[in-house]
Amino acid sequence: MKNVRLFLEQSMTLAVMGFKLRNEGSYLGIIWYLLNPLLMFILLLYIFSNNLGSDVEHYPIYLLVGIIMVNFFLAATSESTKIIRANSGTIRSINYNRESLIGSIVLVAVFSHLFELIMLGLVMVLYGLSPWGISLYFFVLLIFGFFTFGVCLILAAIAVYFVDLDNIWTFASKLLWFATPIFWSAGEGGNREIVSHFNPLYYFLTIARKLIIYHETPDILMIIGALGFASVSIIMGLVLFKRFKKKFAEMV
Repeated sequence: MKNVRLFLEQSMTLAVMGFKLRNEGSYLGIIWYLLNPLLMFILLLYIFSNNLGSDVEHYPIYLLVGIIMVNFFLAATSESTKIIRANSGTIRSINYNRESLIGSIVLVAVFSHLFELIMLGLVMVLYGLSPWGISLYFFVLLIFGFFTFGVCLILAAIAVYFVDLDNIWTFASKLLWFATPIFWSAGEGGNREIVSHFNPLYYFLTIARKLIIYHETPDILMIIGALGFASVSIIMGLVLFKRFKKKFAEMV
């Protein structure tokens, strides 16, 4: 219990410092966090609303939920591939919980994600929808955060030994972005739905959309899938990171 509390305290301290440094000297500050998903939303809505989104109820909100959730995941995981080397000095000289570095990445992504959720609420009101479902989304975000944390642990551990992982993950992220039903619908019973079941992000997006947009109870299989992927991710991440972190100081 003491180790968990120490991990949370160190993660939060590092996250607050990182968030402040990221915005230091910026005239627009947190607005930058909203520009990327907002511009992407406007562009994709213009391109696909009359095509891929024609059969999707409340497609604009469906699209925006997908964008901000996948952005959250990709922002954290992309940062994890370089976080250990970026902190090589402190890793060599200071003895502290290395997992807290990864925890801080996820927390910084959560901070940014909260501003995106505010934007989502405003867009929902603009389209005449009630944003109260966003309050239920925080349960999904908790599980999604654990899943993301596990993936970040795996990537961070491997990246120390495989320098090119940063570039490889950047490319893989682009493929994942198009392979995830962000601006298109997986449908029911077709090949797209079958393929989507192998994509962990599909489960989290589907549950979130059910709660936020349609105010419906998610399918039990979706919940089991999300919990399953989150559990596997955390277990694999902790085991792998614990095994490799002893040599971080030698490798960076």
